[in-house]
Amino acid sequence: MEESGDGRWYIIDDQRLMSVTTALNAIAKRGLIPWAAMLTAEQAFADLPLLNSASRRKPCDNTWSRCRHEADESCGKCPCRVCRRCVQKWLADRHQRESARRAEEGQRFHDVAEWWSYHGEIKPHDGDIAPYVTSFEEFIADYGLLPDDFLLAEALLVHRDIGAAGQTDGVVRVHAERTEKAAKLISRVLTHAGNPVTWKQAQKRKLTIDSLLDYKTREADDPQFYPENALQLAGYRHFPVIRMKNSDVEVPMIRTDGGIIVQLRPEGYAVRPVVCNQGTYERGFLNALDLYRWLIEDGPAAISSRTFVLPETLAARARKAAKDQATGSPTTSTAA
Repeated sequence: MEESGDGRWYIIDDQRLMSVTTALNAIAKRGLIPWAAMLTAEQAFADLPLLNSASRRKPCDNTWSRCRHEADESCGKCPCRVCRRCVQKWLADRHQRESARRAEEGQRFHDVAEWWSYHGEIKPHDGDIAPYVTSFEEFIADYGLLPDDFLLAEALLVHRDIGAAGQTDGVVRVHAERTEKAAKLISRVLTHAGNPVTWKQAQKRKLTIDSLLDYKTREADDPQFYPENALQLAGYRHFPVIRMKNSDVEVPMIRTDGGIIVQLRPEGYAVRPVVCNQGTYERGFLNALDLYRWLIEDGPAAISSRTFVLPETLAARARKAAKDQATGSPTTSTAA
């Protein structure tokens, strides 16, 4: 995994593959802007004395410096963190710190869920993710899931032709005969696919579905889902290759009947099937992938002052390139 200013990338066999979640950065996350604003407002009220003090301090002129030393060290170029500019930046960056915390918290939960799918037991975990683990246990009990029902746990899905890859939480087989909730989920999925069946019929016929699974942890009590959730699963579902975790072994993607989001909250969970068919993949995910690639590859040049040049500038560049070539000097790139 490689992280850079333009997102997350997987490097496989010298090919740079864009992360599915990075591709979805092309889509405006409508819920994130009010969330980030609310976090900043809450922090400001929590630190009113600091804001009052900062308003009377002269700028330290180091607010934007990036020191290259350990986090617990300091130097003369470090932001003071008490002047107005430093405090403003600290408040504005609250959502980034919170996102990092939530991502790390989510990863620790995912490790617990993955362990259960292999071993059938909940491994020791930190108290801050305990509520999500409890909700996970309720989910697997309500849907009658066993470790053997997980046809695939965490694995990397790869599509070299479109230059993308992404990490799935797994593929699970749901059995209608085990619980009413499982039967109703199967009924909804099959009916949407054009094969209407009541949940009682699904139980009687012992029907099953194989679904891509994606866990989402959410601190709020109310369930909330977004269209990009469907795009993410559509990408995973239509990638042709599974690259097994911590290995170079690759196998064909498992056929699935669709995808489900399992949102885990401190006070419960919600299961939501999503439309991740060929139409969602082609019209939604592939367009998002292409758009984000354009934004990082061609977008900067599209607004650069050096993209539209005068003829005499082109001629001067050509003369310089010819001179450099004749003298053996390296040609300086003037690309936008």
